Amino acid sequence: MYVSLLPNDGALAPDEQPAVEPSRRAFLAGTGALVVAVTLPGSVYAAPDDPTMAPPAEGASDFSPFVRVDPDGTVTVQSPAQEMGQGSNTGLMQLVADELDADWDKVRIVHAPEAKAYRFAMIPGDARQMTGGSMSIRQWRKPMREAGAKARAMLIAAAAEVWGARPTDLTTDTHKVVHPDGRTLDYGALVGVASTLKPPRKVALKPRDQWKYMGKGMPREDLRAKVTGAAQYGMDVRLPGMVRACVVPCPIDTGRVKAVDDSAARAVPGVLDVVVIDNAVAVIAKTFWPAKKGADALKVTWDDAGHGDVGSATIARIHAEALDDEKSVIKGWKQGKAARIIEDAETVLEATYTVPYLDHATIEPLVCTVHVQDDRCDVWVGSQAPTLVLRAAMDITGFKEDQVAVYTKTIGGAFGRKGNNDWVEMSLHIGMQVDAPVQCIWTREATTRMGRYRPAITTRMRAVVEGKELKALHVRQTGDNSGRSWMSPFFQKLDFYHWFNAEGHIKIGAPYQYENVLVEVVPRTFHPNVGFWRSVGQSFTIYKRECFLDEIAEAMGEDPITLRRRMLRDDPRLRHVLDLCIEKSGWGKAPEGHFQGFGLTDWAGTMCAQVVEVRLDSGVPRIVKVTATLDCGAYVNADQVKAQVQGGCIMGLSSALGEQITFDKGRTVQSNFHDYKVMRMNKAPYDIDVHLVDAFEHEPRGVGEPGTPPGIPALVNAIYAATGTRVRSLPLPPELGGVG
Repeated sequence: MYVSLLPNDGALAPDEQPAVEPSRRAFLAGTGALVVAVTLPGSVYAAPDDPTMAPPAEGASDFSPFVRVDPDGTVTVQSPAQEMGQGSNTGLMQLVADELDADWDKVRIVHAPEAKAYRFAMIPGDARQMTGGSMSIRQWRKPMREAGAKARAMLIAAAAEVWGARPTDLTTDTHKVVHPDGRTLDYGALVGVASTLKPPRKVALKPRDQWKYMGKGMPREDLRAKVTGAAQYGMDVRLPGMVRACVVPCPIDTGRVKAVDDSAARAVPGVLDVVVIDNAVAVIAKTFWPAKKGADALKVTWDDAGHGDVGSATIARIHAEALDDEKSVIKGWKQGKAARIIEDAETVLEATYTVPYLDHATIEPLVCTVHVQDDRCDVWVGSQAPTLVLRAAMDITGFKEDQVAVYTKTIGGAFGRKGNNDWVEMSLHIGMQVDAPVQCIWTREATTRMGRYRPAITTRMRAVVEGKELKALHVRQTGDNSGRSWMSPFFQKLDFYHWFNAEGHIKIGAPYQYENVLVEVVPRTFHPNVGFWRSVGQSFTIYKRECFLDEIAEAMGEDPITLRRRMLRDDPRLRHVLDLCIEKSGWGKAPEGHFQGFGLTDWAGTMCAQVVEVRLDSGVPRIVKVTATLDCGAYVNADQVKAQVQGGCIMGLSSALGEQITFDKGRTVQSNFHDYKVMRMNKAPYDIDVHLVDAFEHEPRGVGEPGTPPGIPALVNAIYAATGTRVRSLPLPPELGGVG
């Protein structure tokens, strides 16, 4: 990771020139960018300019891996993470601006193209540039701070040379270096000198009491651009000679094109060509509308790959049978003698919970622009995994890495969907047959029916209760695996792969301790492809665990919060999150006719508790308020963390109220927002009150996903308190507040 500071030729007055004339080598170095290295193993910068972006200011260097300072003092931060609505770009700007002691109004941020400098290994041995798992601030907080601090140190050293002073006598104050006698030099005026100096190996980072921006609620840097329409998404790419492709994918995943009658499509005015690839047909036109009309006129016969008889009922039946398949069981967590205790018990509390397939339902449909030429390939796309795009382009075109450029665009929602690469691969195959830049677009219907869905999961929960003691807990879960479309065949052979979906049930992600527990997974794979969905396995395991805990508490005659406090593992931070949520929500003190439910999660070290409050409107539960508490360690932007919790909560509640993907004859039934029913405003909580725990002494953890899971069981538990009805299958039926 690096910082680049541009020279500013002629910016210094004659009496301000350096006291020591730099060597020829240093001078030549000063005519380009100053590169300040930050420890990040394997980082080698090599990335081209994006021709769709405005060029750097006159006198600026080529793109640098991290930061550029223009002659006018403008600081440009290169974002290694993908901005998809989570606000990470604002947070990354705060990190750099604070350590650089920059003027916030002079700092901007752009997306970095795919390059080695921005890759890191989430999986050992597989470094890639990607954004997922709530990793943006966790991964880049320290490198960004160090880069800003090293840049500041270089500017101070440059000013020391100009003034003949000692660097230790100088300081900085909002975009300028300050001499003890009151003289100042702006950053832009010092870049040329700074670029001739050797960067420091180590720098001290600012203590918290010196922060100007970190930990504060700075305004979103992209707000104005998004409100005015200036933000550049994948759909906004415009290139000379570009054509559009309306892509019609096979309606059955793993299916193929069998035959195509494109005569009617080619007859549509404006249609230029029809391209057939293995699993899709694309109609090419100068603009999208004739391409869409041509696509509507296509007559395609599909090979359903033997899945034409599979429907949701088939999948549900296989799930039910799998729960009794002792031969396929993979143990995820075993402690004590849960199986024996349950087998010998006279009374066993048992409940089976089911959740459906879910789409990511991003507001931006799939789009990717590709230009394949004789000697290179360029790709413009809003992808969570630019390195996977690069690898796909190399594989499909046969080009080497230095012949492929991937330009990342702002993403209009992702939630895990755009970490997959299927639509990019289709675009590349189409681009190989089109002698022009081609923007491949999937309609909303095609985007919905080509999802990488959150899998449907069925879980049987069994417990033995004696008095107010939980003697044993047995969890058996079946369904497809979220990691199937993302993890390599090697990882899919490991038991860890099968545990992946059970996070929150197994010891990973479990806030509770049990004397006797057995968690098992029975894998079942189906033809609909699956992928990561916001909060991954905890999007369903927390619903089941927290609801079943309420059932256990009722069987004990115990208050559900008292039971949880007793079962919590020995972690004062976790206990504080629970207690704070109970306090702030007024647990047990809801207004007459209002009812409350609770949910808790520990997502990768971020602890989030939520209380959902409902009231009955004509006998139907209506969400009134959500109270949430969150401990994510050190955070960068307080307002944005709260916004992420609120957004995650809405997404979780939406999934409970009405979202589901179903199948008939192998095909996805839902196609658009009229039948894939995300939460509307009239169903949203009136208030989502978020309280952040001050835990800056701890390392930062993720915030994008922990807010999603706990609201689901909290809602279901509140509905039970209001109606006496246990909900063990989602989405909710209309009589219990579901949208139907």
